[in-house]
Amino acid sequence: MAAAVVAAVLGQPVWAALVGGGLMLLYWGLEVLTWRRARDREGLALGLAVGGMGVRLAVVLGVLILVGVLARPAFATAALSFLAGFTAYLGLRPLTYTPPAPAARKRAEAR
Repeated sequence: MAAAVVAAVLGQPVWAALVGGGLMLLYWGLEVLTWRRARDREGLALGLAVGGMGVRLAVVLGVLILVGVLARPAFATAALSFLAGFTAYLGLRPLTYTPPAPAARKRAEAR
């Protein structure tokens, strides 16, 4: 976790940087779960995607609010480490995108 190393060098709470980085990994995991569920259910895909987005947002905000309430000085470190991980994730996400299977593509074209 690069954020933890940067936090240690700058004298910020390392645990908060790890919370932010872990929060990013949790966000990624929830997104993967949402997309796997949405691909299996054609009629519910949009609802699952929007619902999953709401759940991911609620989890991130909930954890960051909890950090802010329990350890206010560490809030900025946790939020910035999450933001750094999220930015890297958004940059790498197009490279990891897997196109739909050929059978699903043929069904979509037949409509």
